[in-house]
Amino acid sequence: MPKSRSLFLAAVLLAFPTAFFAAGLEDAAEYVSAQQALADGLPSVAAVKAERLLKQKGWTRVETRQLATFAAEAWTRATDGARVLALAEAYDLDEETFWRAEGLVLTGDLTAARQVLTEDTSTAAPHPRTPLLLAQILAALGENAAARDALAPLLTASDAALKKHASLLQSEIDINEGKPASGLPTAMDQDDAASRFLRARALLQSGQLIPAQKMLQSVLTSTHGGKRIHQAAELLQVEALLQQHRATDAQEQLMKFLDASADSPLWVEAFDLLNRVHQENSPSVTIPEAVLRWISAGNTAQQLPEPPPALVEATATFRGHAIYLTAQWLAAQQRDDEAVSMLECLIQRHPRHPRLSDAMQFAMEIYARHRMDDRVKALAEAWHRQFSRPSVPVDFAVGGLHFRRGEMREARQMFQNAANVATTLTDRRRALFNAAVAAISASDFPLYQSLLGQLELISNAAAVGAESTASAATLELEKALFLAAGRKPEAEAALRSFIRTYPKHPRFTDACIALAEWFLLATPPRIEDAFKSLDHATSAAGAPPPAQQQRILYTRLWLSDAAGDLKTLITQSMDFLKLWPKSPLLPEVRMKMAGAYYRLEDFANARTEFEIIARDYPDSEQADTALYFAAMSATSVMSDDGRKRAVAIWEELAQKNGPLAVASLRQQALSERLQGNHAAALAVLDKMLAMKTLEPAQRLMTTCEKAELLLLLGKTDPARLDAAADLLDAFLTDSTLPFVWKARAGFTLASVHHDAKHDTEALEACYDVLSAADLTPPTSPADYVWFSKAGFFGVDLLEASRQWEAAARLAEQIAQRPGDRAGEARDRATKIRLEHFLWDGPVPKLPTVLKFEEEPTDKAPAKSSKKKSK
Repeated sequence: MPKSRSLFLAAVLLAFPTAFFAAGLEDAAEYVSAQQALADGLPSVAAVKAERLLKQKGWTRVETRQLATFAAEAWTRATDGARVLALAEAYDLDEETFWRAEGLVLTGDLTAARQVLTEDTSTAAPHPRTPLLLAQILAALGENAAARDALAPLLTASDAALKKHASLLQSEIDINEGKPASGLPTAMDQDDAASRFLRARALLQSGQLIPAQKMLQSVLTSTHGGKRIHQAAELLQVEALLQQHRATDAQEQLMKFLDASADSPLWVEAFDLLNRVHQENSPSVTIPEAVLRWISAGNTAQQLPEPPPALVEATATFRGHAIYLTAQWLAAQQRDDEAVSMLECLIQRHPRHPRLSDAMQFAMEIYARHRMDDRVKALAEAWHRQFSRPSVPVDFAVGGLHFRRGEMREARQMFQNAANVATTLTDRRRALFNAAVAAISASDFPLYQSLLGQLELISNAAAVGAESTASAATLELEKALFLAAGRKPEAEAALRSFIRTYPKHPRFTDACIALAEWFLLATPPRIEDAFKSLDHATSAAGAPPPAQQQRILYTRLWLSDAAGDLKTLITQSMDFLKLWPKSPLLPEVRMKMAGAYYRLEDFANARTEFEIIARDYPDSEQADTALYFAAMSATSVMSDDGRKRAVAIWEELAQKNGPLAVASLRQQALSERLQGNHAAALAVLDKMLAMKTLEPAQRLMTTCEKAELLLLLGKTDPARLDAAADLLDAFLTDSTLPFVWKARAGFTLASVHHDAKHDTEALEACYDVLSAADLTPPTSPADYVWFSKAGFFGVDLLEASRQWEAAARLAEQIAQRPGDRAGEARDRATKIRLEHFLWDGPVPKLPTVLKFEEEPTDKAPAKSSKKKSK
């Protein structure tokens, strides 16, 4: 978020002697009255009188310009920037660029004000105060070097007032940079409150608290300096208390100041200071009741029975500051939902508030953190419409949005925009770094090389080492990680190069871990090389930070898993749990350990670990999966209690209606079926079929399973057979059914008809399956299983009805389809024909599996009669 203005800049900005206009206007009594009002310290009254004169007709063009300029200066002194800008739009002003910049400064748009002053192309002589105003703006933006350049000619100016203000501003810049204040007068000027204020700041900065406080007290008791300097001194007293670690006293004094000030030009600075004081006390402390009162009704000084319009506007502004402060405190307590609600309230209800830009940017930051990209985009567009200037935070927020969406070209453009308008080397370095990462992600390597060169230059200029998080070295690592994520062949060399070149980089361990993961995912996995890479991570750079040590051991778990060393995996998991009992990786580590127990068929320990995950980490992504496998482990123990617990777990998962709901219901139905509870299993399947989200393939399988259960129930309840037949008849009307479902349903339908004593219909169902195979032959093992089941069942039915020829032909039809039962079908057909003398042509050789009883004989003619029969 933007830095607040310094106290002194806010105090002296625009504080100049009044400029009076006389040519052709001295005879107008209303104008003379407006001049007097301005001289008496009533700038808003003077401005209203001047605007009333502007509405009268008969003024010359020169007089109109002079009146409008006078009104602009009056509104400037009244700190109403909007009115100044309105006059600049409606009338021609003398030195219009200067007054337009003044108006922009008052509305808080310092960047636009600087642009107006620096891009002025008019040939008219500038206002004499223009260089000082520009220096003040640059200093407020943190561009101290440029501010000094603008001040240089004013330090020797003949205008004493300009020279004095330039010296004071230079002193302010020196103090902000931690240097001695070079522009202060050598002798103490008791009447110069601004100089004493700066001396107090310099003393405070050097740690001389007592002299600083005495100096501030002299400012507060002085009758000179005006309201701004006095209020700035009060805030600096709070700074002094804060430096003495008296945060409670500082907060109490600051709260009194804010509650007693009906209006103040330093509210932004005062509320920023209150935020710092509150954070110093404790960010978890409850929000003071007074602040909540400020949000709803303003402060005590603003409570009047019939407040004037100016006070009403000041109260609304004050309430907006309280809202923004509360949002900051809520965000510091990680209460983002409440914080963003306060920010949205400020944005919607105070569209002209000085904190509006900050509030929109702060809201974008929170929304971006929670991946609420649509709102980030809407706020960014609204911000650009309202402020019409580049902003590094806004471009960063929108760039991050595009990056998360995978829109790398747009992300790169936004980060480059941010780099182009950045006013500090830090912001420019961060923006270039992100732009280069986006270029890598877009595989735009020529642009990446260009951005890498720019980043190296900036890093050198800012004396940033290779170890910086936004350095060129880090960018090389990002490129290597991108290549590794895409399994690019050059990734290994890039990672090895980084590890070799930057052994002291803070992300050295990340590179070693990434290389280990590269080896792990190789085909085949290079387990030994991966272990060596992890060993290098701990030996070459010394002991890594705890977070990286966790990642190293976590990666070792995966390597042990890939190597099939499940016992070592369990031991390493136990070590991890002891070393980092509060690690965010614990659910995954426990899941690994539980899976190892399960694969070792240690179902008791597996169930224990799975249930711990579900109990201790109910909101983790592993929770439901752990519950599911806890139930699977419970059923594998082969106990009645285990089965009941498993059914209860599956019922719980089904009620959650999550990703595992269908699988849980299916396991529940299977468990009930295995226990012979066919009615209970049928009820579970009906629940599944009632689910609108059930996938088509799951619906087909569930329908067939339901028919099978009806078949089983039909053995004691014949009505169930009718229900099964109706269900399957309806199921088979779908001409688009894959063959496996036609065959499975056909076989089940044949079984239903057979149990119902309708063997002809059963035979028809089998025949339909074999006929379907003529159109769509079975291609998968599952296809063939149900095809052969239906075929052999048809053969059994024909044999039972003594239709030998038809049975043999049906068996031969089965044998024509390649599969693991084709030989069995061929032998079956041969056996039927031999037993029932159905050969029309030569009799084939008897299969070895068939044995007939023959009469013993020694006679040779038996052999010759065989030849004849052949």
